[in-house]
This record gives sequence, structure tokens and C-alpha cells, in this order.
Amino acid sequence: MTVAGNDLFWEEMGLDTAALDLDRLFPGYDFDGKAVMQLILQGRIWAAVKALFSGMGGIVSSQAGELKSLFIMILVLGIVAALLVNFADLFRDHQISDIAFYFVYMLLVAVLLNAYGNAVSVVQEILETITTFMRLYIPAYMIAVGSASGIASASAYYQILLLIIYLIEWGYLSILMPFVHMYMILTVINGIWMEEKLTLLLEMLNKAIGFGIKLTLGIITGFSLLQAMISPVIDSLQSSAVKKAVSAIPGIGGLTEGMFEMVVGSAVLIRNSIGLYITLVLIALCSVPVLKLALYTGSVKAGAALIGIVSDKRMTNCANRVGDGNFMLLKIALSSVGMFVIQIAIITYTAGGGI
Repeated sequence: MTVAGNDLFWEEMGLDTAALDLDRLFPGYDFDGKAVMQLILQGRIWAAVKALFSGMGGIVSSQAGELKSLFIMILVLGIVAALLVNFADLFRDHQISDIAFYFVYMLLVAVLLNAYGNAVSVVQEILETITTFMRLYIPAYMIAVGSASGIASASAYYQILLLIIYLIEWGYLSILMPFVHMYMILTVINGIWMEEKLTLLLEMLNKAIGFGIKLTLGIITGFSLLQAMISPVIDSLQSSAVKKAVSAIPGIGGLTEGMFEMVVGSAVLIRNSIGLYITLVLIALCSVPVLKLALYTGSVKAGAALIGIVSDKRMTNCANRVGDGNFMLLKIALSSVGMFVIQIAIITYTAGGGI
């Protein structure tokens, strides 16, 4: 497609308005959407990916100092706690060593909860980014789906995409996130007792959160596949009827049928290109916060693994479970992105072009 044709296509599909809103809502992320779409239409996917992800290294490296401080603080507090426990016999009154241990434990809790609070902010940023972005680009994508596949497919998939947004906003933010908060609070309380009386409850919460994430992914994928068995077939039958009626016109039937197939083929190309564009931009928007969240999780888990060599098991288990809580947040973020990527993939491969 030529540059002029790409400009016309960009405006006709309403992508220019969505791009302006995207620039306004996410001023920190700047890219030339029109140029990226041009690369996709030309089949230069790798060049489009490089154009989207260029300049992100500096954003990630800016977090290195904060993560290094977090890792060092976990190590230092773990070593201090180990010294207090192992040399408790030097104190005439063991209550002094116990008080000192709990003081260090609370310092560790403060450091870990601060890191967890930062991780929660990152996850909320990711979920808000996903839902806002999809609201901007769903109309343009559904126009392309309707042009290539038919009204039935566009209507059905539009409802599914809105359902995903609702699940993320209500299910993840209102149910799963509070469950993760509860897990973190119980983790802190569990470290107060030497017996760790809440271990089984924590394991149950961990499994419940993991099951909730798998359940939402399963519901969306299954519902989308079931919908894909019906709507594309309806549109295909309607398109076939129109094509046969056009081909039956005396004299110009063959020519008209060829033009019809060419128009539908072009519509399919546009639909798939917009779907790929939305997928790549969505992944690019979420890649930096997801990587930041992964680094938070890795720092806490690595610190817990190292202090586990020498420190008290309560300190080690607390740090390790906070790392598990951060990992739950990471799974929530990845599943939110994954639901839209899976849905767009299903639309691309199951919604036929009616040819």
C-alpha cells in the first residue's frame, strides 16, 4: 500500500482519532502509529516491532538503583536477624534478643511492603492501560472485522471484547487484587509465630488466586471458540449468497465476481493488519511495566533465597511469600494482556473473509 493510500486508510478507519487520544492519555510513550501500520501492511513485521520497542531500554535501566537497594536491604536485615537468633545465648534475658529480632522483622516487613505497594501501583497501571487502549481501538477494529467477515461476527466479537474489559475491571481489580492483599497481610502475621500457624491458609489463598486466573482465561477462550463456530458461518453463508447472485448477472458476472473477491480479500488484509497492529502496540505499552514488575519479583525472591542460607526461617518465609505475592500480581498482569491477544488471534484465524 502506498503512503497516500495508508493515510486515507488510517483516517477512514478512525485510527487517527484513536492515535491522538492515545498520545494524550499516554504522553510518556511516543511512536509513529501510521508508520508502524505502513510497515505491517508491507509485511515488514520485524521492522514494525523495532519501531515500537525502540528507546525503552533507558526506562528499564532507571529502575536498577531502586531494585539494587531493595535486594541489599533484604540481605542486610536477613543477616542481622540471623546474628540475633544465633547469638541469643549471649544475652542474659532472652526477651531482649526476641524484641530485637521482632524489631528487625518489622523493618524487613516495611521494606517488603513498600516494594509490594510499588508492584500494586504497576499492576493497576497495566490494567488501566489495557482497558483504556482497547476502548480506543475496539471501534476501528470492529469496523474492519465487519467489512471482512460480516455484521454477525463483528457484533459477537465486540460483545466478547467488552466482556473481557468488564472482567478485568471488576473481576481482577475488585476480587483477585483484594485476595492478593489479604495474602500479603496474612504473610506478615504468619511470621510472628515460630510455628507459622497460617501456612495452610496461605497455601489455600495462593491456589484460589491461581485458579481464578485460569478460570477467567478458560471462560474467555472457551466462549470465544464457541462463538467462532457460529457467527463466521452465518456471515460466510450470506457472503456466498451475494457472490452467487453477482456471478449470475449476464455478461458482467465473472468480472463482478472477481472484483468482489478482490474487495473482500483486501478487507481481510486490513482486518488482520489492524489486529496485528493492536496486538503489537498493546504488548509494547505493557512491556515496560510488566518487566518492572518481573524485576521486583525477581529481586525479592533472590533476596529470600540468599538469606535462607543463614537467617531465621520466619524472615526467609516472609520474604519468599512476598515474592509469591508479587508473582501473583505478575500473573494477573500477563493474563490481562493474554486475554486480548488470544481473542484477537481467534478473530484472525476463525472469522473467515467470506471468499
